[in-house]
Amino acid sequence: MTINAIEKARAAAEKAAQDLAALEAAEAEKAAQKAAQREERQREKDAEFLAAWESLDAELLAVGSQSAADAVYEGTDPIAALAVYWVARAKRNTIRTHARNAYYRLHGEHPAGSFALELSYRDMRVADRMEEAISRAAARHAADLADALDSEWLVPDGA
Repeated sequence: MTINAIEKARAAAEKAAQDLAALEAAEAEKAAQKAAQREERQREKDAEFLAAWESLDAELLAVGSQSAADAVYEGTDPIAALAVYWVARAKRNTIRTHARNAYYRLHGEHPAGSFALELSYRDMRVADRMEEAISRAAARHAADLADALDSEWLVPDGA
């Protein structure tokens, strides 16, 4: 190879390196813009979620609020009531975790300890809860029957 050919090849390599650097810089700029746009969209979503999380939590609290004792008393499936309760409780904890994470992303600091507290761990003890539910429902049925018997078979005071 002649010196002229080497110089041409060197110049072409330098030009290619400059072109590559320019392309890499442009790609880095695009990536930074996309990241900034994504971060801004995430901040908007976090603010929106933080405005709504308590109502979502309250909806799940209402869904899982029928006690197994109420279900037994009403003659519905107490196992289903227990399952609905525990599923709703797990979902509420998920919402609360998401709220804490959204708060952190939005404010850059962890929320106060009382914000969106995780519901404490409780052992399901399904057999114990069923026994308790049946006992409570039986007591309510007995009280209802006692009231009915009293109203039909007892003369009221002052009559």
